Amino acid sequence: MDNYFVSSCKRVKDWICRQFGQKEKKTVHHKKFADGGEVVVWETGRAGEEAASYENLFLRKEIAGFRTNIRREQSCSIKSLTRDYLYKQLLSSGEYTFDHMLVIKDPYGEAPLTALALFILEEPACVRVTTKGNLKETDFVTELPKKKEHRVPILGMYAEKANDIVIEILDDEGNCVKSHTFTIRTKRLPKSLRNVITVKKWTDKPAYSNIMINGGVKIHTCVFDIEGEIRYYLSRKPRGYGIFPLSDGHFFYMEKEISTPSYSNPQCVMSYDMDYLGRVYQCYLTKDGVHHTVEEKAGGNILAGSNTMMEHTEDMVIEIDRHTGEVVWELRVEDLFDGTYKDMMDWAHVNSAVYCEKDHSVLLSLRNIHTVCSVDYETKQLRWMLSDTEFWKGTKMTDKMLAPVGKVPWVYQQHAAYELDADFDGIPDTKHIMIFDNHWAMRRKADSFDDDPLSYVSIYTVNEKEMTVSLYKRFGFRKTRIRANSIYLPEEGRMYSMAGSFAKSLKGNKGAVYEFDFKTGKTLSEIRIKPGFFRGYAFEPDVTALTKPLPLNREYVCGNLRQPKPVKLQDMEKISFKRCKKLTDPAYFLLRQEDLIFIREVDHAISKIYFAGAKGVFEVNYEDTYQTMKTFEDKEYFITTQINHLPKDRYKIYVEVKGELYNTGKWVSTCNG
Repeated sequence: MDNYFVSSCKRVKDWICRQFGQKEKKTVHHKKFADGGEVVVWETGRAGEEAASYENLFLRKEIAGFRTNIRREQSCSIKSLTRDYLYKQLLSSGEYTFDHMLVIKDPYGEAPLTALALFILEEPACVRVTTKGNLKETDFVTELPKKKEHRVPILGMYAEKANDIVIEILDDEGNCVKSHTFTIRTKRLPKSLRNVITVKKWTDKPAYSNIMINGGVKIHTCVFDIEGEIRYYLSRKPRGYGIFPLSDGHFFYMEKEISTPSYSNPQCVMSYDMDYLGRVYQCYLTKDGVHHTVEEKAGGNILAGSNTMMEHTEDMVIEIDRHTGEVVWELRVEDLFDGTYKDMMDWAHVNSAVYCEKDHSVLLSLRNIHTVCSVDYETKQLRWMLSDTEFWKGTKMTDKMLAPVGKVPWVYQQHAAYELDADFDGIPDTKHIMIFDNHWAMRRKADSFDDDPLSYVSIYTVNEKEMTVSLYKRFGFRKTRIRANSIYLPEEGRMYSMAGSFAKSLKGNKGAVYEFDFKTGKTLSEIRIKPGFFRGYAFEPDVTALTKPLPLNREYVCGNLRQPKPVKLQDMEKISFKRCKKLTDPAYFLLRQEDLIFIREVDHAISKIYFAGAKGVFEVNYEDTYQTMKTFEDKEYFITTQINHLPKDRYKIYVEVKGELYNTGKWVSTCNG
């Protein structure tokens, strides 16, 4: 038992360090330029300490009067806002010029292989920044807009190396008129990224020079180049689904350790809109959680997988307003189908949901019923189903099935269904659907499954008018159970398979990235990934956007969580706080970010949280779900509640753990009148 407590405390300490950043020694390095002048280099810890004094400029006014003895941790939003404001102040001071430049390593404490250079010029000019690679082809080169005050993002550094950085001032014709070269030394990669990329084969002219992989269980989000060298990574691991690219160089990040209990895998309730320097633009709170898929809808809103929490999980799609965090549209998958296969908790398993602007529809991939389907966005009516016709034979769904034209190999436990913006046949009534077909039927057996030993990226031609489907093209490779996506590049004539989880490891590798010639199907590149991953993308950050200051945003937390509700008078008679035990088990403890209270627990152990004040008692009830899968019974994570609506009072905090009431020893005074 003691060993369990020690390991539990270590895991929690590691999480806190990843979440909020360890404090580092206050270090500043002065390095001389070879051609005169110097560069001043700050470690990320120095930036964090200097920025902390600006917190009160950004903390939301409604929580200014909160008092508590719960340990307070800085939110990622405040960390980003204060550091960004610090850099604005440093730049506007006029102290840092091209010949006396300030460089901050890992400027926002999230991306260790990045830096930010600050300087002001006498006259506006464009700037070019180059991070030197081992080869000329692996240089990271970016030209930045014409201005006097420059915030220059430095990307693409190697780990554990003195990286050569070149910053040049350009004239109006793009010629270099002055330059400085200096080095930035970086730390060693985390263990999960050491010796994990093996370039088995890479074409001389790859479509992607830098590939980002993320998600899975044992790997950080990272970027590797054509040599297989890591050139970027995030210091904190997100949920196993990884991160999801958005427009404007942003991405959607799901917190790994902050969840709500469900009937299976605890579901993420806190997510961020971030950029590749690690800045948080918005924090989203989603009461019933998000999972597996995030795709940006036309206009900027976000489609994500969610949960009905009605004795089923991963069976819902929601649309999140990008600005307010509110759920503005939702689709319950059970409303689309008859009850034939609604026979297990995770019966549908939404793993992709994409809005199709052309016909105002949503394309869904439902892994556990081997089905890709189209749904009308407005009416929420099922339009058609691409699935094994034998699998659905005898059900009420047959009139929605696409009829096969010719020999059509069906998909099984597929991922990542997308409509391609392509016209392969010149027929107005057809569309082309690209699907990562894992071709795996272990979670849901299908009598007609053909036992094909390969997985595929498959492109189907769907004729909606005639309700038919045919196979257009198929790319085969090693069997991949789960976690995957594919990317079609028409101009380059390439197809990528991001095969994240092999059924059987290949020489110690659990996943791979394949690049195919689209016309011939020939494998041009194969990069093996030792721990596997969830999805892969091109690494194409909008570096110009990274030069801009964060917009001032006092509503940086949006959306909804479980809120404390008044305990009814008849229920108060059953509760006695006077003689309850002190909570001493180190597996359970509290943290606070502003008006968010986090409580560490073992899955489903805490059923209620009580806030007992002089004027009333409030509770947060977590009894609405129960665990159905042994895999998650011992999972540890933080449950959370938001107390911004608690009436003004001083509350003692109690928790009900496995049916017994405990005093946490913590209290909070709220300021709401």
